[in-house]
Amino acid sequence: MSHTMNIEIEMHEKAALQAACRRLRLELKENQKVRFYDGTQAEGIAIKLPGWKYPIVVKNDGTVAYDNYNGRWGDISELNKLKAYYGIEKAKIEARKKGYDFIESYDRINKKLKLRIIV
Repeated sequence: MSHTMNIEIEMHEKAALQAACRRLRLELKENQKVRFYDGTQAEGIAIKLPGWKYPIVVKNDGTVAYDNYNGRWGDISELNKLKAYYGIEKAKIEARKKGYDFIESYDRINKKLKLRIIV
């Protein structure tokens, strides 16, 4: 049986979401209505993650709706990757607003993103 999931994550910054999608080469479609397997619908920004049967939907309240059937229809690590890049991009936007510099790096061995903000 399919299960529609809603996770609470604040993805309110469209510019950060667009930047994260560009970096991950994900297609982002605004003002979409997605109908999931169980018949529930979500409206907002639809993003098709690699290997996912249904796109995720970033709703206007910043939460994310998705249906990956407990991992059978999509690897949750792809959503976690998007969330990580969103967080980096959001932090960079806020740093720029305050006039701070930053250094971003990626540890390929441990697969970790790092952002150092220079105050």
